[in-house]
Amino acid sequence: MQPFLQALGRRLKPILDVLLKVPDNVERYDYRMYLSMIIANYIALLLHLSWVFVFWWLDFPTLSLINVGSVIFWIFSITILYRWGAMLTAVILGSTEVLIHQFLAVYFLGWDYGFQYYLLVIVAFTFLMNFKNVMYIPVILFFVCLISFLGFYYQVQYWNLPHVKLGETAEMASGAREAFQIINVASAFAILAIMSFFYSDAAQKAEALLELERAKSELLLLNILPTSIAQRLKEDRSIIADYFESATVLFSDIVGFTALSERVPPKELVDHLNCLFSAFDDLAEKHGLEKIKTIGDAYMIAGGIPVQRAGHTKAVSAMALDMIEAVEACNRATGEPVSIRIGIHTGPAVAGVIGVKKFAYDVWGDTVNTASRLEMSSLPGKIQLSEQVAERLDGDFVVEERGEVEVKGKGTLKTYWLVGRNVNGVVSNLVGTDHSVPATAERNGDS
Repeated sequence: MQPFLQALGRRLKPILDVLLKVPDNVERYDYRMYLSMIIANYIALLLHLSWVFVFWWLDFPTLSLINVGSVIFWIFSITILYRWGAMLTAVILGSTEVLIHQFLAVYFLGWDYGFQYYLLVIVAFTFLMNFKNVMYIPVILFFVCLISFLGFYYQVQYWNLPHVKLGETAEMASGAREAFQIINVASAFAILAIMSFFYSDAAQKAEALLELERAKSELLLLNILPTSIAQRLKEDRSIIADYFESATVLFSDIVGFTALSERVPPKELVDHLNCLFSAFDDLAEKHGLEKIKTIGDAYMIAGGIPVQRAGHTKAVSAMALDMIEAVEACNRATGEPVSIRIGIHTGPAVAGVIGVKKFAYDVWGDTVNTASRLEMSSLPGKIQLSEQVAERLDGDFVVEERGEVEVKGKGTLKTYWLVGRNVNGVVSNLVGTDHSVPATAERNGDS
């Protein structure tokens, strides 16, 4: 059975593609509405076409001819939909046809044949449509259908109507009445069920897409802001400024970036920066640190914020060593040798989000300024530490004293070189110890 159904589906698909083709002037967000309407029109056409032959067979040519008119009408309605996508016109015309047809059916046959139940389909169908700025149309059609439904009932009760009997005998007439009642009630319910299924399916798909887009937006937001900060911003848009007694800040900068940008084509330069910064991003995540920002060729991360944690100075130092290795890996991948300077300082800081547009999580304070100045006075391929950082490494890292260094804006500071890790007496991530290069370069200028 399944192979047969699959083969049937393949044969029917080209036909359905033609019958359900959406006109070019129908906007994408109206596709669901258009497809609902064109399918409803096809169902109405087939239903009225069948009634042409049924009433003719039952020897009631009047209703047979009325249904011929209905068939012509639905062909016209399908045409204006298929060619021009005139959905509002089709709804008004279709509702008018159903009202007139049900009035005539009840007039000639009576209440018991069940033709009046198709009015319920109009009410449900029009309220499910997306009429945007003309929502009064479903409301008007609701009251028209309600009044018509009640009018049909009182028409049968109090007016002297023909009430034609379909069949040569009372038994045949009773059988025809019951058959029509079952068919009409079942058809009305089937149409409502199909519509409900279609819209339920569409709603579920829309909700799934909405959830997917929400997840994308959430991921994008979390790529810009720390999770805890993003949550606070969603709950309260007021200024966020948190004081941290202890935070560790790292600055890195590419040595000779200005000269490099003059020598290397822009795309290759961007590719190299992307290689470096993508690797640094992965390292920040690996070590549980917070990327703060990139400024040109400079990269800034912080530890101990936005959530306080123990060992943030060691985590930042470990990342600094890994950054030197990442630079070497990118150099091998791109064939363009570059080196970076790194400066690290630890101390109190304020972190948060200010402003109302294009906001970003940032860190302020003397700790930040000192880390930046330490990077500027560092050397190519070196990691310069403040005395406060060196004191916190507790023998887990190999540190060498550099001595007194003149740091711009800070005066003379005692600084250290971070040379490598010390794991159970085994030194790794060893950074070279040749310090003969003078430390006079400035950021983004002549470094």
